Amino acid sequence: MPITNTTDNIKTDQHLRQVVIQYSNAKFVGNSLAPELRIRKESDKYRKYKKDGYFSGAPKRADGAPAEEMTLAYDEDTYSTYERADKDIVTDRAMKNADSVFNLKADVAKFLTEKIRLGREIDQADVITASTGGISSSSPDHIVALSGGDKWSDGSNSDPETNITLAKEAVMMQIGRKPNVLLISGKIERHLGSHPAIKELIKYNSLEALTKGGVPSQLWDLETIVAPAVYNSAAEGLPLVMDWVWGNNAIIAYVNPSDPMSFARTFILASRNYKITRWNDEEREGEWIRVVDNYVPKVMVPEAAYL
Repeated sequence: MPITNTTDNIKTDQHLRQVVIQYSNAKFVGNSLAPELRIRKESDKYRKYKKDGYFSGAPKRADGAPAEEMTLAYDEDTYSTYERADKDIVTDRAMKNADSVFNLKADVAKFLTEKIRLGREIDQADVITASTGGISSSSPDHIVALSGGDKWSDGSNSDPETNITLAKEAVMMQIGRKPNVLLISGKIERHLGSHPAIKELIKYNSLEALTKGGVPSQLWDLETIVAPAVYNSAAEGLPLVMDWVWGNNAIIAYVNPSDPMSFARTFILASRNYKITRWNDEEREGEWIRVVDNYVPKVMVPEAAYL
């Protein structure tokens, strides 16, 4: 007779969840462009307000005349979340040999959560930088591929300040808001940190105001967010091929969760956000720990960013 896992004693572990929530990993920065929006349903409709109504002033009114009626127009769109989940087992023998059983379980929970967070970071980057949808769906197109001497790796000929200024102007012309975030990959940080234009700027900055790569944390009126996360892009079983999650990209965006013109959001199913459960396995002689996260990133206003 086969032995089956004992799963009738599954417990949701709020203590471990608090540990992984408080565990901060600076390499995951996707929420900087797509802040979390906590939801109660896995799929639903949401409003996308039309921007055209924002850009005509209220009409003048004659003395005693009624105010003219305005309508906040919107379209409806939908979202549908999906789930990432992983698990690992802490054996009875490992627990008996551990100095702290809770710390051992916490380390496992952090490891599992790290993999889920990496998955979410990849999803956010893929949605935002996709060749269809994301920023590419803006009109006019807000994607520019620098080439030759215009690449920021060419310190003699490139002009990152002009590139960024033009990108900011393009966004402002579309949404009437000033972009406030510059997200760059670790590779781009290296190129900017060694660029003569940046070196000139940092003469007037303290070391505390620089990223570890030597880029000002506020660059031309934009908050600089460095995205150092990497991942293995090779198929399972093949040799490692490490790549930047955010590629060779610099993204300028307007991010303000309280404003309908904000660039993107990550819909988070609150009831399954880093939900951690545990259960005993008699055959394996240990305790399983499982972490799940249910979410979907969505670009709300593609014109609010420039790639």
